[in-house]
Amino acid sequence: MPLFRRIPKRGFNNASHTTVYIPVNLEELNRFEEGARVDAIALKSVGLANGKGAGIKILGRGELTKKLTVSAHAFSASAKQKIEAKGGTIELIVKPVAQAARGSAIAARAEAAKAKEAQPKADKPKATKTPKATKAKKAE
Repeated sequence: MPLFRRIPKRGFNNASHTTVYIPVNLEELNRFEEGARVDAIALKSVGLANGKGAGIKILGRGELTKKLTVSAHAFSASAKQKIEAKGGTIELIVKPVAQAARGSAIAARAEAAKAKEAQPKADKPKATKTPKATKAKKAE
């Protein structure tokens, strides 16, 4: 049997679960002043972090010549090492993980159930049963 008939045509696709970062190289951070705080807003204002992405990742390409406080969503190992070698600091931005559409619906239902349980239950008067009307027997 040919290979294309043996391989499944549908199923899991990892591309929809990947995290895409906007890459920024260390050599591009040299345009900031000594001791400056470099965050997402500063990077976007100078045009280094344009486009769509889940966050900004600092990569270790090039040399850093200034002491900076860098705040980003991800760092490469070489970028961390080079920033700390110059006396700079790293601040990791932790972004909450977005849930899938089905997961968020389940979470919403669970929170609604918890909220319903947390509400104090009002004492409702119990309904009393009224006696059923008896049918008169037909006389023959």
